[in-house]
Amino acid sequence: MVSSAPHPFPIDRSPPLYSTRIQSNPCNTYFDSLLLTCTHQNTNTEEPHRIITSKMSTAAATPASSCFASAGTESPLVFVATYTNFENLAHAPTGTKSKYGMYVFELDIETGQLTLLTVMAGAENPAFLRVHPRYNMLYACTESINADNEVVTYSVSPCTGALREVSRCSTRGKSTCYLTVDRDWRHLLFVNYWDSSLGSLSISETGLLGELSHFCPPATPVSQCRTDHLQNRQSEPHAHAIVLDPLKGNIAYVPDLGCDCIMQYVYNKETGALTSANSITLPKENAPHGPRYLEFHPVLPVAYVVNELACTVTVFEFDPAAAETLSNSVLAGKPVEINTLRLVQTISTVPAAFPRSLNTCGRITVDPSGKFVVVSNRGHNSLAIFRVDQKHGGVLTTPRYFHSRGKTPRHFQFDATGKFLLVANQDTNHLCVFTFDSDKGMLEFTGEYDVPSPNFVCVAARRYHVFK
Repeated sequence: MVSSAPHPFPIDRSPPLYSTRIQSNPCNTYFDSLLLTCTHQNTNTEEPHRIITSKMSTAAATPASSCFASAGTESPLVFVATYTNFENLAHAPTGTKSKYGMYVFELDIETGQLTLLTVMAGAENPAFLRVHPRYNMLYACTESINADNEVVTYSVSPCTGALREVSRCSTRGKSTCYLTVDRDWRHLLFVNYWDSSLGSLSISETGLLGELSHFCPPATPVSQCRTDHLQNRQSEPHAHAIVLDPLKGNIAYVPDLGCDCIMQYVYNKETGALTSANSITLPKENAPHGPRYLEFHPVLPVAYVVNELACTVTVFEFDPAAAETLSNSVLAGKPVEINTLRLVQTISTVPAAFPRSLNTCGRITVDPSGKFVVVSNRGHNSLAIFRVDQKHGGVLTTPRYFHSRGKTPRHFQFDATGKFLLVANQDTNHLCVFTFDSDKGMLEFTGEYDVPSPNFVCVAARRYHVFK
């Protein structure tokens, strides 16, 4: 059984840097700040070595403007990615094609109400989002099975939510589906679902993406089109996520939906290289499973894997010592076969009598309190909420079900407080907001907002950097 000892993983909870304010109207001058670069010594004592490079306009810094709320009390921004072209996807949405790939809202942290701030066209099928941990940079990958995809970098105005495209970098593969920023903010890791390739892009000190640091060549796709793929997706590899271990970020876990396994890669933080190690195969019983996403518990040494096809969650014990040994051995040029995850439980995400053939799982996450695991069911159109049994190593209890208030809840996200849960119902063109009771694990619907074919939700704090 998994140990429930205190969490051994160092988690960076350093606050973002908030700024002195920029003269005139900062909403108008924010994007003009890309004209001039200045640097100052970081005052964050947890990372005294890091030099912060910031962009600012030629306007002098002045006291606070009324446009900016104080840190901790301001409404966060909500970025929503949408599908703009259905014909080039590996799956078949049935909602409405979106004219604008990106929607930006503001979330009222008292009421949960959303206010639409802006929309933006440009990138085709933005489908997975990440924000830089320190800078106002948003990364979005495009999704297509017909051509190599890209990671698009946007600069974000913390005042207005306005986006400005900064750059595009190729992922050299098709149907890019997951992005991860490493713990030192030096590389952005990605996976391409269609041909199961993966790699990393360098990140500059200002959050801009650079050259391809490393690339693992693709598998040779067997499927020739979407219809063929949907009928035979277990006949070939399909990497679906890339998640770094919470101990040191040296092991990259890649759930492979096609091969029914979790690939282990050793990640080199200096170079961005990913070296393939052995894989962790899921049980043959009740196969195919179709592992989609993996999420670590914030306190316990436990990983939760959602299986898209079997409609289950598989609970693994994470072995920090094994992860350290695997990493050190591979980086020293002495590869060994070590499983760093040990299966301890598999539990269904849908009621026992509901046909699995009518459902696929979407996202999995642990709520900010660490008390609950949440999974979205696409077909059953529900959110399954499991209580985490922390006294017994993080295993899950029988879930409660809450209707998603729409069809195909592809993605969802908590705000930082855990008070609100935002759900993207892809095929009914809705973004729904729920309040979440972190003591009881209960959801209460508060409202819905029209967004065509939403596929991803990202809630992010506004960041105002110190300029000197």
